[in-house]
Amino acid sequence: MSLVLFVGELLADLITEENFLDAEHFILKIGGSPGNIAKYLSQLGIPTRMISRVGEDVVGHRIVSNLERYGVDVRYIQFDKEFGTTLVFVQKTQDSPDFFVIRGADRFFECPDDDAFKDVRIMHISCWPLSFESSFNKLFKIIQRAQEHDIKISFDPNCRDKLFDCRKIVTDRVKEILSLSVYSKPSLDDAIAIFGEVNYSVEDSAKFYIEKFHEHGVKNVVLTAGKYGAYVSSIEDRDGIVHIPSNAKKIVDATGAGDGFWSGIYYGIISGRSFVESCKIGSKVAAHILGFVGADVPLDKSILEEEI
Repeated sequence: MSLVLFVGELLADLITEENFLDAEHFILKIGGSPGNIAKYLSQLGIPTRMISRVGEDVVGHRIVSNLERYGVDVRYIQFDKEFGTTLVFVQKTQDSPDFFVIRGADRFFECPDDDAFKDVRIMHISCWPLSFESSFNKLFKIIQRAQEHDIKISFDPNCRDKLFDCRKIVTDRVKEILSLSVYSKPSLDDAIAIFGEVNYSVEDSAKFYIEKFHEHGVKNVVLTAGKYGAYVSSIEDRDGIVHIPSNAKKIVDATGAGDGFWSGIYYGIISGRSFVESCKIGSKVAAHILGFVGADVPLDKSILEEEI
């Protein structure tokens, strides 16, 4: 069966509800968006594989063991003996949480051998490998190898200034990856971070940013906008922009919802659905995850059985 290969960060979130300057209590949660998506998708019955790097430490081993328990192929996750597992300190607030990152092993990943690309249909890339020139160059080699195997490229443009070595998004790198991508799922915040803010309505902003992603080469774009739902556009489907209202009935915690949306998209594509239909599945998975605290949410294919 076709599988999805993930390339990106694995890390630990250290979360507090106190002010960073005064905080004494942090809760450790293993994370990294690519790993979350891989776990969700594996639970939905689609094989997944991960390329990343963690420290040769207790946190790194804990992350890899967790992925393995969910059925993710972890053979291509590397252990770094010099640099520790990447840590993200998060201050939870009612608005967008503040955070800072101690970068570790994630940016020192190495290119795998050809076996890593066997049976892969889609390769998912996060923004983190773009944040340093050295890791971007290695990522580009992996993309070239994937293209030699006729693998479709999918890019999560969750880019923020704090991630980049120069403390500003290097848009040339982002645009280069966009030009190679078949699929992308920006949030409205992602689009603003990359292309700048516009003073439009949510719907008109979505149309503006979707066109920007198409202009830079992405064939299938879905822009998520929280309670306003999602806006889908596929050059391949030729349906124009399709609005998908939010499926959320109860919002407990937004953590992991975007990753769940991604997993639903991939489930749909691998199962032979159109991009629009796949995004509707993504919306349903995201709505399910919104009803739980944290990203470590059990999934079951029964949530996909309702008519979409």
